[in-house]
Amino acid sequence: MKKVMITIGRQFGSGGHKIGEYLSNRLGLSYYDNELILLAARRGNLKVEHIEALEEMIHNPILYEKQDTVVEDSLEETVFQLQQEVILQIAEEEYAVFVGRCADEALRKAGYKVLSIFISAPLKQRVARTCRLQGISKEECEALTARKDSARKAYYEKHTGREWGVPENYDLYYDTSQNDISYIITDIIKHYKKMCTE
Repeated sequence: MKKVMITIGRQFGSGGHKIGEYLSNRLGLSYYDNELILLAARRGNLKVEHIEALEEMIHNPILYEKQDTVVEDSLEETVFQLQQEVILQIAEEEYAVFVGRCADEALRKAGYKVLSIFISAPLKQRVARTCRLQGISKEECEALTARKDSARKAYYEKHTGREWGVPENYDLYYDTSQNDISYIITDIIKHYKKMCTE
């Protein structure tokens, strides 16, 4: 039986990160989201702050520093390739939940069984949630949400050739304004366990 990996795409402020954490705990799977930044930096001998600045964003070729030199290349492309390599290395060693980073595409291409999930919510709800969690103004939340969603969409579509956030491009699609978190997690676990036995 091939390993089944869980991947989560999400609109900013929809709760996808939290759902990934809950799934990891309930299923006893490793969880990877921002951890992939540090792992990719180590793999490519890059400074973490450079990766953090360009995470899930599209950039033109620029000069960037490695730990001991300056190289002319596209940092975004380098970061993308490093994270894909890290994702596949992790998959060789364990079952895991991956959030973002086009993990669904990388794992499927490598022959893994993937349960791909997308988490959405209406803009108003996402902005309110971000304001509550980050303690910033509504205007700042609206601008941050628009910027994050735009970057994630461009990043995903560039690297997968598929439209980001469209229900038919994922195995499961949830709106957290219509389903509470406990229901979503229970439903995902049901589908995951079924895939593991197929």
